[in-house]
Amino acid sequence: MADIKNWRPFFLAALGGVLQTLSWPRPGFWPLCLATVACLILAAHDQRGRRAFGLGWVYGMSLSLTSLPWIADVLAGYGGLGLVMGWLVTGLLAAILAVYPAVFAWLIAKPVKSFAAWALLGSAAWCGLDWLKNWLFTGFNWTPLAGPLALSPTMGQAADVFGFYGLGFFVALVNFLLAGAFLKRREAGWAKARPCLAAALALIVAGFAYGHTQFNRWERAAESWPVATVAAVQPSTEQTQKWDADYLTRLLAKYAGLAREAAAWEPWLVLWPETAFPFVFEHDYESSEWLRELSRETGGSILAGLAGVSGYWPEARLHNRMLLLHDGEAGAFYDKIHLVPFGEYVPFKDVAAVRWLFEQGLLGAAGSYSPGVATAPIEVPRHPDSPESDGVRLGVLICFESTFPYLGRARALEGAELLVVPTNDGWFGRSRAPEQHLYQSVMRAVETRRPLVRAGNTGISAVVRPSGRLTRGAELYDVGAFPLPTPLPGRANLTITFFVAWGYLLAPLTAGLTVLWVVARLFRGRKKDLQLKL
Repeated sequence: MADIKNWRPFFLAALGGVLQTLSWPRPGFWPLCLATVACLILAAHDQRGRRAFGLGWVYGMSLSLTSLPWIADVLAGYGGLGLVMGWLVTGLLAAILAVYPAVFAWLIAKPVKSFAAWALLGSAAWCGLDWLKNWLFTGFNWTPLAGPLALSPTMGQAADVFGFYGLGFFVALVNFLLAGAFLKRREAGWAKARPCLAAALALIVAGFAYGHTQFNRWERAAESWPVATVAAVQPSTEQTQKWDADYLTRLLAKYAGLAREAAAWEPWLVLWPETAFPFVFEHDYESSEWLRELSRETGGSILAGLAGVSGYWPEARLHNRMLLLHDGEAGAFYDKIHLVPFGEYVPFKDVAAVRWLFEQGLLGAAGSYSPGVATAPIEVPRHPDSPESDGVRLGVLICFESTFPYLGRARALEGAELLVVPTNDGWFGRSRAPEQHLYQSVMRAVETRRPLVRAGNTGISAVVRPSGRLTRGAELYDVGAFPLPTPLPGRANLTITFFVAWGYLLAPLTAGLTVLWVVARLFRGRKKDLQLKL
């Protein structure tokens, strides 16, 4: 029995990680995120520092290994590493990501005298550590705590105030209140637990009330805006075929058919996925001319995903690019800024082992991309006969970039009227990753109150209204050109949300507070060790 009691906190911590995975699609039981961290808080409560750190690490490993198994499949199937090596690398990534909840558990294991201060500091620590995942180790935070709220039409609306990660502060606080209620009931009965339960319920009700009001407000606003048809092209091209030179002729013939299908809808914009066209524009002369001619034939505006080059040899740099073509003429473009580590570039590639593992496999024929530089929004004519100065400003977030709130905020500040997310989720197969990716885009629309349109190679192509309401135009692995009725606010109706103006500061401030708390804990621990030695 003693052994079971010793292991019980580890089972509880692992359960918390699994519950967080279940709150994300699929299956998407989003209310679970309001209690998942409570499992870790209860497991780590009153534990010694190293044991608490270990419990947090178990939570993180449980979350990553149940929510990110698709990474092993990508590395095995497309990276050429094999399944065993793919899982070893995935396990290494999971172990690194697990450090964040481990630090959290180590911090909150010993409550401060005031329960309110402990809960607020702990919630700030979770928010700050979640935000730090955006930046450390090249930035990867695929399943943040508040992410599942994008599945709710109301509970995620407060992202326009404090953003995706700021919303995580309030979700963490609900978790602390629920854990506190359990601890107080165990120590002193239900009478002491009721205030915590009441406070948790009040936060949930406040979130629902605010969300209901904002959802209806932005639905009414979108209904009053003009609607344009964006034709999202979803070719569902296999990754192994895309860069195969022997397959190029058949692939371009297929794409020509899809382009004509899209043109039949007479859309305002034809949106292709990320790197849909497997050639370097302007450098592959024959394929580039084919694309220009196709644009002339179908007419209108096309936003095409391809590879582009900046500079001249030997300083030339390859970019993941979205290029605007209008009636055969190449215009403005956007080069992806935040690249996927080990997918589009190799960090630490001077290390021989890293270069051997990745450069010959996962990058393959696509090459190693360089990050682009910030550019003005891409402007698309509002009407065929509208003046050049009256274009609709597109804020482009290519694939992985749609998971980062700071980039959506940047596009809003640049004056974007419509957020555009071209993506290639073909790497993910039929795993839960495409759904996880899709719902992170929903939060970019809510944070900025900009409509968002998304086109994926294998899907899921969709449009998101500024209320966060998502309408799918196609499902995973559908093939075709799918019309997406998209509301366009016009420049007169653009607003700067509190998040875009000021709310983005909450997460970095909590990160700074967390660092100070870590330093204080380390200093206090060393001080105690010194006293014991004396």
